Amino acid sequence: MRKRFPIFIGLLLVVFAIWLLITPNKMVRLFIERLDHIGYDLQLRTRVLTGKAAPLSPVVIVDIDDRSLKAEGRWPWPRSLLAKLVNELRNQGAAVIAFDIFFSEKENNLAETIIKTLKKDYHADPATLTQLNNLVPLFDEDAIFAKSLTSTSSVLALGFLPRPQTQNTLPPPLMTLSPVESNQISIITAKGYISNIPLLQKAAKVAGFINIFSDSDGIIRRAPLLFNYQNNIYPALALQAVLSYLDEKAELITPAYGASIKLEGIRHGHSIIPTDESGQVFIPFVGKSYTFPYYSATDLLHNMTPKDVFAGKIVFVGTSATGLGDLTATAIQNPFPGVEVQATLANGLLLNTFSHNPEWTFGANLFITLLLGLLAAFTFPYFGPRRLGLIIIFVPPLLLFVNNWVWQASGLILSLLMPVLLIFMIAIFNMLYGYLFETRRREQLKEMFGQYVPEKHIDEMLKKSGSYGLHGEDRNLSVLFADIRSFTTISEGMSASELVEMLNTFFTPMTEIIFNHHGTIDKYVGDLIMAFWGAPLTDKHHAHHAIESALDMQAKVKELQPLLSERKWPVIKIGVGINSGNMSVGDMGSRFRRNYTVLGDEVNLASRIEGLTKFYGVDIMVTESTQHQQKHFVFRKLDIVRVKGKNKGIVIYEVICRSKNLTPALEEELKQYHHALDLYFERKWDEAYVLMEALHKTHPDTKIYHLYIERINEFKNHPAPDDWDGIYAHATK
Repeated sequence: MRKRFPIFIGLLLVVFAIWLLITPNKMVRLFIERLDHIGYDLQLRTRVLTGKAAPLSPVVIVDIDDRSLKAEGRWPWPRSLLAKLVNELRNQGAAVIAFDIFFSEKENNLAETIIKTLKKDYHADPATLTQLNNLVPLFDEDAIFAKSLTSTSSVLALGFLPRPQTQNTLPPPLMTLSPVESNQISIITAKGYISNIPLLQKAAKVAGFINIFSDSDGIIRRAPLLFNYQNNIYPALALQAVLSYLDEKAELITPAYGASIKLEGIRHGHSIIPTDESGQVFIPFVGKSYTFPYYSATDLLHNMTPKDVFAGKIVFVGTSATGLGDLTATAIQNPFPGVEVQATLANGLLLNTFSHNPEWTFGANLFITLLLGLLAAFTFPYFGPRRLGLIIIFVPPLLLFVNNWVWQASGLILSLLMPVLLIFMIAIFNMLYGYLFETRRREQLKEMFGQYVPEKHIDEMLKKSGSYGLHGEDRNLSVLFADIRSFTTISEGMSASELVEMLNTFFTPMTEIIFNHHGTIDKYVGDLIMAFWGAPLTDKHHAHHAIESALDMQAKVKELQPLLSERKWPVIKIGVGINSGNMSVGDMGSRFRRNYTVLGDEVNLASRIEGLTKFYGVDIMVTESTQHQQKHFVFRKLDIVRVKGKNKGIVIYEVICRSKNLTPALEEELKQYHHALDLYFERKWDEAYVLMEALHKTHPDTKIYHLYIERINEFKNHPAPDDWDGIYAHATK
């Protein structure tokens, strides 16, 4: 089959896609990881930037921005100034103040600096030094800052290191794990840390780390909520800020899998935050940078912020100032302020809006890829380029929409970029295959059948397997002959050009009707049209379509009469003969000229039947094989005849009209006629004669009544032989 090859290639692409997903090869894994990252970023941006605005929790940001540095001086600021900032936030009702800033070194005391300088270079007298020593507490910036931190709920930042280096002291941990638990749980482990000076850390009491790791492409998508240092578990800055705000404790969700345990989330209060086994979460971005309320630090210091904007809020103090290095590349935007990443995490912790990607989603992604790939491999070969083009345009957004719906409804992150790429590749291959091979096949079919069948037939032939017309075959078909009556007489009064124009005017609508009813034009011979049904495309209802065509052809001839009269051409009438049966059909002829045609006795019979239409005075005549079980039409049984070249009697019928057009008067007429015909075949001449005579008087233009009256009179004068079977023999064609 011609579809086997594209299906086979499609299946190979599916196998290749599955291999890419499961192979342990490092280069392939990196490639798939990049694909997953691209897919995640695309979905995240689509979901966040085109969706409804996400709700925000009571989280605000005090920004040490470029305007603040210009107004207050370069960084680092005196810690007394930071103390003033903390005091202002406290006075305005801030619930928690979290610094996204390290204070890992002591600030120089101006009085101590002067004393050292005087002792070293100027040999100051003891009295002066005593006075300066009394001033040391007044210039202790760290003590001033520590006092402000003590007066409110505050959280300082710290950082963990991958090397065994420590600076200052750590605050109390969230919890302590046993060595066994620590080995089984895969929380990121640190070897060192940088914390705040003891004075400040003791004043703040708690701290949280601000470590965030980018993925292999340098983009930040996830953030750890937990760090393990010497079996002690420490929280992220955002997590500690939320715990302080809610006055809650955190505990690990570590279900047992056999003899080991595995981290699956964090519980605080009634909320469960899903994490991966290392304690990381996808950052629940709610928009581009500056989505959260930002207030300039200098405005806060000078009482220029709106009232009550900090009341009852978690306030993150950080910097977006140029040159201070707290801008990062994130999945939602590059650059993105680091302090807003912390605010985003805190917002997610308060509202529990974290997405998650549990391990079983790998199996789900694999199944989706396999299912959609197999569906595409087996169906795309049967689609045309237009449909495949629509699939390429609309399927990726549709899958993205479905994925976003799943994400929105359940928080599950599925990776659908591989299925999308697989569908895209299978579609592209089938489009190229169709262009390279189907186009050539279309041209071959057009060359062979273009003059016989309509364009839509060729389109349907392309969809089906088979070798049309390359060899003869026997089929059950219906064949039609339509001939202009008295054409010789008509042609004698017309010039050659007029005759050609008239025939073109006649043949064009007749051909269109045949095409509309799924017919195939065999040939035009002078004034005759020959057509057949059931080839090259199989048609189980070929007899029905042939009769429909004949009725429409007769109706069209009547419509043409005003046009013929306008051009002063003779009136045209046609006779149509149809027969159904087994015939030979195929591309026949010589190497010089070939023709797709039908041959056989049944074809010859149709031609004979058409020739009898004038004898019986009917427009459309069909044989019994065509009339059989045709319930949609009204027939008049005409005769049992033996045509020239045939020994067996054939029942012939006139096609009167479609069943829906049968009137009560016509139905009664046909009932009387068929009764009279039965009497005729029963040799009840007198009774048959009375009925035929009555019908003839009522319908003098119906020739068949007159024919049977003449026959009955003949049999009255010359009785039929004893072996008379009712067959009427026609000696001419």
